[in-house]
Amino acid sequence: MEWWGRLRRFVRFQSLRLMRQSASAHSLAMGLAVGVFVGFLPIIPFQTVVSLALAFVLRGNPVGAAIGTFVSNPLNVIPFYAMLYWVGGLLWHTTVAFDPSHLDMTHMLELGLDFFLVMCLGGVVLGIPAALATYVLTFRGVNAYRQRRTIKLLHAWQARRDAELVPSGQTGQVARVGQAGLAAPRPTPPSQTDRTVDADATGGHDGDRS
Repeated sequence: MEWWGRLRRFVRFQSLRLMRQSASAHSLAMGLAVGVFVGFLPIIPFQTVVSLALAFVLRGNPVGAAIGTFVSNPLNVIPFYAMLYWVGGLLWHTTVAFDPSHLDMTHMLELGLDFFLVMCLGGVVLGIPAALATYVLTFRGVNAYRQRRTIKLLHAWQARRDAELVPSGQTGQVARVGQAGLAAPRPTPPSQTDRTVDADATGGHDGDRS
């Protein structure tokens, strides 16, 4: 399915875009969590503006806030809002039926304040746990990604440093010399018996000369 491939590429691109921000892990996690929460609210087309404002107040990353609002998107907006209506209807009674052709905030208000409140209530009930889970997962994910990236950069730096210390033409020679040095037997110190024999022999030669 072509649309599924495009969706995966989009999610991967946005994830890398978020991970490579210079903000702290807390700021990125807070921004994305705010965006996800606002994405659950039936306030199209004001989701991005509201998420950016909340991110500013809560010191969240604005890029993460904008990305988080894509939790509700043109591909899933109808079943997504139907879920909000169903959950909100369990807590707040309304006589207005869900209409897929009235999904923006202006049209919802035209259907009545009760209908809009039902949608908002469903969004809040579902959005809070979704935002909390988003914060925890993003915070851990960003820290893990940056740790792996730091280790990778350290290994690359060490490899370049080793290459600069050892000339390229002598790398193999140095390696062979090092291996030969390790394989060569080490000289053993003479034993006490050997030293006694050497002393006797030296004394004998001195006596002959006298």
